[in-house]
Amino acid sequence: ANALLAVGTLATLVIITFFVTSSDSGSLVIDIITAGGRPNPPVAQRIYWASTEGAVAAILLIGGGLGALQTAAISAGLPFAILILLMIYSLQKALMTDYATLNRSPERI
Repeated sequence: ANALLAVGTLATLVIITFFVTSSDSGSLVIDIITAGGRPNPPVAQRIYWASTEGAVAAILLIGGGLGALQTAAISAGLPFAILILLMIYSLQKALMTDYATLNRSPERI
């Protein structure tokens, strides 16, 4: 029973650490983007973005439960999935063009 409690406590600490560091990283990225790309934006601005991110997650959890949070994550991720598919197509097209150019060139690398 004590071993199970210890493992549960350790797992909880690891999960909390994961979520806190992920949130911190996300807030840093948003902060740098909104600061015009400056690598060291004001700390108050970063605190604003971190608290806004936490407030949105809390409102979604309280208002609609886990289902609302999952729906919001999927809705936000869908445009990025489409963008990634377009990037894959563009990369394949560029690689095929490069391959054709290398095969035509008399000086093959």
